[in-house]
Amino acid sequence: MADGSDQTTPALSAAEWAGVLGNRAQLDAIREQLLDTPFSAHAVAALLLYGEPFGFTAQDVDDEIQVAGYCDTMTAQLRVSGHEDNANTFSILGQRHRERAAKIAALLPPR
Repeated sequence: MADGSDQTTPALSAAEWAGVLGNRAQLDAIREQLLDTPFSAHAVAALLLYGEPFGFTAQDVDDEIQVAGYCDTMTAQLRVSGHEDNANTFSILGQRHRERAAKIAALLPPR
């Protein structure tokens, strides 16, 4: 994806999203059909994403953890230099990246 030749397209068009989100009963019916298995919604999502080019990988988890670490470094540097507002922003961003890493990891097989 670095060269831009492998574009990930949206899963649904704007019109499809509007139609599904505008009719909650339809969305619930779709989910109900997909969940007619012994698996939870979380498990079904993980299984459907696994190995797909639009799914997640361990590298995604590692990237999020590295970005969180960078945010932690920036937080510390900005606090030392007296830029508390910017430090707080990086602190919040670091936590968001850690949470995102955990959510992605929860969709992947154990390492």
